Amino acid sequence: MTRYTTRIAPSPTGDMHLGTARTAYFNWLAARASGGKFILRIDDTDTNRNNEESVDVIFKVMDWLQLDIDEVVRQSDRLDRYHGIAQYLVDTELATVADNGAILLNLSTNQVCLTRWVDTVSGQQDVNPTIIDSLKLKTQVLIKSDGMPTYHFASTIDDMDMGVNWVIRGTDHFTNTFRHVVIANTIGAEIPVYSHVGLININKRKMAKRDDKASMLKYIEDGISPDGILDYMMRLGWSESSGIDRKMITRSDALEIFLDGRFKSNPSGFDGAKLANLDRKHKRLIKS
Repeated sequence: MTRYTTRIAPSPTGDMHLGTARTAYFNWLAARASGGKFILRIDDTDTNRNNEESVDVIFKVMDWLQLDIDEVVRQSDRLDRYHGIAQYLVDTELATVADNGAILLNLSTNQVCLTRWVDTVSGQQDVNPTIIDSLKLKTQVLIKSDGMPTYHFASTIDDMDMGVNWVIRGTDHFTNTFRHVVIANTIGAEIPVYSHVGLININKRKMAKRDDKASMLKYIEDGISPDGILDYMMRLGWSESSGIDRKMITRSDALEIFLDGRFKSNPSGFDGAKLANLDRKHKRLIKS
């Protein structure tokens, strides 16, 4: 069995979102079920929006959900690494320094077209000329004019350095993956397997941080059991290959069946009644 190294990479810019917690659980399951490694990476390079209170919330939620972590990394501690690789690309003429000090890729179409990646939900993805042009992949920014790395550059380097071989995240990152794969190809990194899972909708639209049901802190304050919400999150974008509709999915159940299941790319609608029902069942299980 392949041992998976996975990660959760939240930005500390507000309360931890239900969708982020779901992504954390899926990545934790992939690592634990395969005997691999689970990394928490704090993506804190947006200095205008980051705050330490949000970092504290991330750890609080992860502790509450009992998702143990093998390694914690902060991108703000790795700036020298990002700049070192950027400078190497400049020195080898794969990147160029703009007038404002930003560093951009400087690739030919042939270099970009060597790249393809696999999504376990949507299949093989080729970086075709239309995508190259629409996303401006040949000249994407690596280091911004303020000296901070872009999300795309830092994330790709981190995944390479930390040996991440399976990235599970929402479909809102699908387009980003083309950027990450081009960067990975340029710096000679192994390209992970990707799984892009359908987002969580509420009232037929994408759940946003402002929604009352989005904040994980609210569930803690309302007395929802962590096992109940883990069970509920398991059902949002994942299903058993056998098609069995289990009345409950405990953490131990999830570890046994996760790798044999499948992700869905379609959005999942938030169902508060379903969450409440699962919460009651898990609380009764604890008492019994």
